[in-house]
Amino acid sequence: LNMKKVMTLLFTSLFFMSTAYAGGMIGVKVGTGELEGTRTSSGEGGKTSDAVNSEYGAVFAELNLADSPVSIGVELVPMEGIIDTKSDTGTDSHVTISDLTTLYVLAAMDTEFGSIYGKVGYSSADLSAVANYGQVLSSMSDAAEGPMVGIGAQFDVTADYISTVINTVRLEATYTEFDDLKISSKDEDGGATENRTGEADLTTFSISLAKSF
Repeated sequence: LNMKKVMTLLFTSLFFMSTAYAGGMIGVKVGTGELEGTRTSSGEGGKTSDAVNSEYGAVFAELNLADSPVSIGVELVPMEGIIDTKSDTGTDSHVTISDLTTLYVLAAMDTEFGSIYGKVGYSSADLSAVANYGQVLSSMSDAAEGPMVGIGAQFDVTADYISTVINTVRLEATYTEFDDLKISSKDEDGGATENRTGEADLTTFSISLAKSF
């Protein structure tokens, strides 16, 4: 089983372990994220790090554990992101990132102005790459995985004309540190294989609209 399947099985088990009277929440979120990558292999020229910014959207669902301030949740970004080489480089390659899924535990604390919360979890995204101009990819990491931490504030929506559809608003920031990534390539004419390693992290800021029940 790959890590994403293990995460899904664990999350499903936690749902069944919770009580039948637990509350929950479903929602959507939009925001902006910065993915920063750093090359950790040595002996090569060029830039060792770079970053890309992009808007994104996600859907999420949570289940409260009994009457405690703790919930378990799953979030999915149902979009693809492409990281492409710049047009003035000597190669033409890109990496596609898809199905970013995060399973998490969230703990909240009420305040006079709503509630604040912290969350920890584990994220996984599928990776695929294409290289042209005489380069052949012989192997590469097919997933980016790593721990996630986040903080946020949650507010109730009480207006009658909207609370039947949306009754919760969240402001949130998260940070995900992915495990080391590896890729191997060689020239089409049978040249020596080049092995590269790197690491990446993702920072997001978002607003969520949700319905709790």
